[in-house]
Amino acid sequence: MIRPLHDRIAVVPDIWRDDVTAMGIIVRANEKIGTSQLQLGRAGTVVAIGPDVDREQLKPGDRVLFGEWEYPETHQDGQRYLLMQDADIVGVVEA
Repeated sequence: MIRPLHDRIAVVPDIWRDDVTAMGIIVRANEKIGTSQLQLGRAGTVVAIGPDVDREQLKPGDRVLFGEWEYPETHQDGQRYLLMQDADIVGVVEA
């Protein structure tokens, strides 16, 4: 398991954005107006949080929405993670 530092968060996205060019440009030809954030792959599950993250606002297991920009990616124990700051989370999906 990965242990984020400071205000970082490890997220496993619902859908991996593999439609990115080598220069980091996101190809959006397949997106449609009116498609929800969840369908566009900008949603995922928090798996770990750093010590400076407000635990009343965000905790492991939360389903979250995050911005569409690029985040550092890491691999550990066969799992892929995105690492982002807590400020990159734009909302928590509540059931």
